[in-house]
Amino acid sequence: MDFTKAYIDPPHGYENPVDYVGKFSSDGNSVTGVWSLLDMNGTFEMHREIEATAAQEAETAETVPTSVIS
Repeated sequence: MDFTKAYIDPPHGYENPVDYVGKFSSDGNSVTGVWSLLDMNGTFEMHREIEATAAQEAETAETVPTSVIS
């Protein structure tokens, strides 16, 4: 996966976009990769919050209407 982060109407010092290239873990719960900005670069990690995901799924389940079969 790859994406670019750019600010709309950026403050001074944030005018240039940051490019990210990464790979999902086998379970889909994290991404690791590299970022680059002009002549600088580094690594990054992103992790899915499992608790938040479970809570969102539970909330969705509560709001999905169910039909009653007689």
